[in-house]
Amino acid sequence: MVRPQRISPKGLFDPYYVPDRLLHREREMRMIDGVYRDSYDDDYGINCLVHGITGVGMTVFSRYFLTKIIPEQFDSYTIYVDAKHKDVLEIVAELNDKIHRLSSRPITVAFDLDKLWMQFKRTAAASSRRGVFVIDNIDENNEEVYTKVAMLSKEIKASTIGVLNSHDYRLLTKAPATQMAYDFEVPLDTYTQSQLYDIVRLRVEDTFPLGLTDEIIRYIADLVCEFQASTPRTSIEALKALWPLAQRGQEITSDIVRSATSRITTLGQDSDYMDLIDTISMNDFMTLLVLEALSEHLMRYKTETYIDRQTLNELVLIKCEELGVKHSVDDIDKSLQTLIFQSVVFESGYTRDLLYLLVPPEILYDTALNLRRELASRK
Repeated sequence: MVRPQRISPKGLFDPYYVPDRLLHREREMRMIDGVYRDSYDDDYGINCLVHGITGVGMTVFSRYFLTKIIPEQFDSYTIYVDAKHKDVLEIVAELNDKIHRLSSRPITVAFDLDKLWMQFKRTAAASSRRGVFVIDNIDENNEEVYTKVAMLSKEIKASTIGVLNSHDYRLLTKAPATQMAYDFEVPLDTYTQSQLYDIVRLRVEDTFPLGLTDEIIRYIADLVCEFQASTPRTSIEALKALWPLAQRGQEITSDIVRSATSRITTLGQDSDYMDLIDTISMNDFMTLLVLEALSEHLMRYKTETYIDRQTLNELVLIKCEELGVKHSVDDIDKSLQTLIFQSVVFESGYTRDLLYLLVPPEILYDTALNLRRELASRK
């Protein structure tokens, strides 16, 4: 059982939450830290773009650098603006407001874009400390703001970090007439399955009152990696659905996890899913027997999320003996591979030896049992 040292739901529900440790981004953090350190030591401005697919952790990465690394290592002030759903005037007004708060300079109320920009520019240029400006969620509607801030940074020897998803990165930087001003980029790749497990585990330690079992955490990571890119955001969405239940002391089972991740695992909600089982098992008694044994085991042992291949083989062999069915291990393995190929049974990303289901085992058990009996009555 995972035992948290400090409990706070902030790690799930605060969109700007920054963990104490940023896992599996050491290489990227060394990259941006090294480039910024060179610019700081040699007294020049640097502009960086951080990009990746939505949900991969770009905001957390940039805010970790902004709130953890810079205050500890550099004498710089920092300003973060989330540009999502904001027009250009709102973004510039926020930049202006935040830099005036930091500088304690009087601010003149203005609603004109040019006046707001000039106020921001004068205040930034007058600062005796180097500035680092982060503009998050850049897209084609607001990229001109980042471009202006990036150009200003060269004049006043400040630095910028622009954060944008992969689609907008390609749109804004690869076009022939692009005006995006940046010196280097930090692409953030998706995580491996084991890395995603570590991230989910750490977030559970920070937020869940009684923790979650390692098996449940692994199951969440398996589902996310199977049905979506392995991004932390999707995992966090699942944890947000589980948190109120855990807070009330309810045991988190695989059934509850399946419900919490139903938005991404749409296959299991498809009415054609059972038709698929009917079709692939129409003339295959052994396939139905394998599915029946697997789902029956997970149905009886609610605390178990996975079944290993050896246990499954033993259960199927017992059923074959009871029913007087001729069998071999190769037949069992062939039937299991059919179920895996048709996405009825899934292999864990951690080890192929562990198998799990998407559909509640009760449903699959009833389906397999009824189809097996129907097939047997026809022979």
